[in-house]
Amino acid sequence: MSAKLIAIKINLEMKKMKPKKPKTQGQLNKKAAQGNQKQKPSFKQKFKPRQQKKTDNKPNKAEMRKVIRQQKAAEEEAERSRIKTEKEARIKAYKKQRLEKTKAISKRTQRGQPLMKDRMQLLLKQIEEMKRN
Repeated sequence: MSAKLIAIKINLEMKKMKPKKPKTQGQLNKKAAQGNQKQKPSFKQKFKPRQQKKTDNKPNKAEMRKVIRQQKAAEEEAERSRIKTEKEARIKAYKKQRLEKTKAISKRTQRGQPLMKDRMQLLLKQIEEMKRN
C-alpha cells in the first residue's frame, strides 16, 4: 500500500518538473515559421458552419414524438369509449332482464296469491339457459 503512494508522489513530482510550452495565439503561418519574417496568427476557421439540411419533408424528432403521443392518446381514448359503451350495454341488458324477472315474480291474482304460470315460465327459461351453457 505504501509503495503505491510513493509511486504516485514520484509521478506527481515528475510532472511538476517538466518544462511548460509557451502558449501561442492560433496556429502560425507556414511561411512565417520557415523564414525570419514576422509571425502572424492564422485566423482560418477550423470548423465550417453547418449547412442546413433539407428537412422540409420530415418533421423533427420533437414533432414526431408529439404526433406519436397524440396518436397513442387518441387510441387510448377510443379504447376507453368502446369499453364504456360495452359496459353500458351490458348494464342495460341486465336491468331489462332483472325488470322482467321482477314483473314475473310480483304478479298476483285478485285474492293476492302469486301467479304460478309466470313463475314456471321463468324457471323454464333459467333451465334452458343452463342447458345452453
